[in-house]
Amino acid sequence: MNAPFSDNARTDALALAVGAKAASLFSHRKLLCAEAILVAINNTFGQPVTEDQAVGMAAGLTAGLGDRGCLCGAVAGACVGIGIVCSRGDHAATRAAVRRESAAIHEAFTARHKSSCCRVLTKHVKNDPSAHMAQCAGLTGYGAELAVRSIVRLRPELLDCPETAPAGEKRLCGRVRWLLSLLCR
Repeated sequence: MNAPFSDNARTDALALAVGAKAASLFSHRKLLCAEAILVAINNTFGQPVTEDQAVGMAAGLTAGLGDRGCLCGAVAGACVGIGIVCSRGDHAATRAAVRRESAAIHEAFTARHKSSCCRVLTKHVKNDPSAHMAQCAGLTGYGAELAVRSIVRLRPELLDCPETAPAGEKRLCGRVRWLLSLLCR
């Protein structure tokens, strides 16, 4: 279905909005890559953790796992984000689904950027702070987009939660619609 307000269109719009938010958090030097993704996802999907917890969980994932240049923080942050929103502790099936989506994120990211290694991705911009910042903001936004798409695949009901309501929709209306969607399943 390609209607203007289809679930695919809503997912695309949400993914782009969260990606833009994460990129903005990064480019305004408020947060680093993984931190920005986790905060943007956490704020969008009902804050399963506090903002301080989100930043703390992601702190060691930035700049290629603790400034070592290995796994790009955008990939790591995206994977942690889907785990926070979609995993259910002792429920093995949800953890397995999160692992599958994490693999898909890694594959999509690597296919687009030819690497998921921070050191490789930033090699050509390491001596140009402006280009480095712009590139990493873009990678951060893309990581957040991938995470949102995975979250919606695993938990499609979250597309209707109040925090993801389209701009202009009354918050109360979104909250009522979300509650009804939970009760009517």
